Amino acid sequence: MTDDFRAGLERAMSARPARRVDPQGARRAAVLIPVVALPEPSLIFTVRTHTLPSHRGEISFPGGSIDDSDASPKEAALREANEEVGLDPGLVEVVGEIDNLHTFVSGYVISPFVGWIAEPPKLLPNPAEVATVLEVPIAGLTDAIRSESGFARGGRTYPTEAWVWGEDVIWGITGRILRLFLERLAEAGLIEAPAPPRDPWPEPARP
Repeated sequence: MTDDFRAGLERAMSARPARRVDPQGARRAAVLIPVVALPEPSLIFTVRTHTLPSHRGEISFPGGSIDDSDASPKEAALREANEEVGLDPGLVEVVGEIDNLHTFVSGYVISPFVGWIAEPPKLLPNPAEVATVLEVPIAGLTDAIRSESGFARGGRTYPTEAWVWGEDVIWGITGRILRLFLERLAEAGLIEAPAPPRDPWPEPARP
C-alpha cells in the first residue's frame, strides 16, 4: 500500500511542472509539505506559537522566507523544516513542487515542495516558533471535514475555505496549498478530489 502511494505521489508530481509566478516586488518563501509514509500516508503541520509576531496560533506547513544563503527554494524549505521541527533533511526525498502561490496581503510568493519521508521521523519542535506538531492522515482530509468560506467556529468567523481536524482549523494560505496538493493527488487517482470551493479566494486580510 505504501509503495503504491509512493509511486502515485511521484506520478502526481511529475504529471506537469509547477506554475511559477513572479510579481514585481514580491518576497520569496518556501514551504515543505512533509508526507510521512507510515503507519499511513500523513501530512505534518505545525501549530504556531502565540508569541510570534504574525499568524499566532495558526496551522502551517514548515517553511519561511528564502535567505540569500539558500542555494534554492527547495533548500530553503528543507532548512526551515529542520529549524522549526528538527526534521533531518537527509530523511526527506523531495519528489516535486506544486504551483506557487501569491499571498496578496503579505506580498509573498510561496514555493511549496512535497517531501516523502519513509519512516516516522523523530521531531523536536522549536518552542520559539512551534507550539505543537500536528500529523493528519491524508485519507482523513475529505469533504466531510471541509468547510466553505464564512463558517463560524468557537466564536470566530473564518473567511476562507478550511479543513477542520478535531479542534484545529487549516485555513488561509495553508488551506490554499493543501487544496492544490489534494487536487494533484486526485489527478493521480490516489484520493477523491475535493469539491470546488464555493467562493474563489484571494486570501483576505488577517487580524
